[in-house]
Amino acid sequence: MDWALELQGSEVQFTEVLGEHLCLRFSAALVRQGSNALHAEVGHVKGVELRLMQAMWVGELALCTGALSDSLVIVDGVVRRELPVGWSAHGDIQAELNFRSGTTLTVSAQAVHCEAPADPHFQTSYAC
Repeated sequence: MDWALELQGSEVQFTEVLGEHLCLRFSAALVRQGSNALHAEVGHVKGVELRLMQAMWVGELALCTGALSDSLVIVDGVVRRELPVGWSAHGDIQAELNFRSGTTLTVSAQAVHCEAPADPHFQTSYAC
């Protein structure tokens, strides 16, 4: 699976706390399929999860649903606006997740995982 989750435009279904971990599940993760940016197919996958391990956050989790706008994850000082699906990193993790509703979720964590659902289904986007 050669997918990259694009944070901007992805839709968060819910945000939940699992012990010391924060999990965002996407109802429509905007993904780019393929490593060649010019010929990559763009679509959506339901059920992709972004897990932030040993996390501390600022923001009202109940309001952290819907479409993301200008969002990013910073790993040891490197800014990422898209994350490979099936990828993880450890270190100084910072995330700023901005929702189109106006809600902002700011997270500090020690690790981040971007996971595909057990049975992923890529739905091609026919947007113009």
